[in-house]
Amino acid sequence: MIIKKKKKKLKGIKITEQAVKKINNLMKNKKNIGIRLSIIKSGCAGFKYLISLNKKKKESDIVFFYKNINIFIIDKYINFLDGTKIDFIDDGINKNFKFTNSRTQYKCGCGESFNI
Repeated sequence: MIIKKKKKKLKGIKITEQAVKKINNLMKNKKNIGIRLSIIKSGCAGFKYLISLNKKKKESDIVFFYKNINIFIIDKYINFLDGTKIDFIDDGINKNFKFTNSRTQYKCGCGESFNI
């Protein structure tokens, strides 16, 4: 999926089948219109990914559509998040979303934070 914005081609966001199933399950019976993907300053490497259910579009949002899921990203985060792949890992008691971004320059030792 490629979306143009201000003459810049964006790669979009990809979601694995496992993550699609988990997101759809989380969105069931709610008034959510998709997910919001963002980052915050955190950890020893600089940033941490955040994923949350989203109920409303903001004016500054860029919206990607992938396998029936709307993905909302605030414009100022797009350079960090464009091209990210979201997976869901279910390993016994450890269940979490995993983010893969080819633009990541380094991650902290525990894998909780990253920098671009």
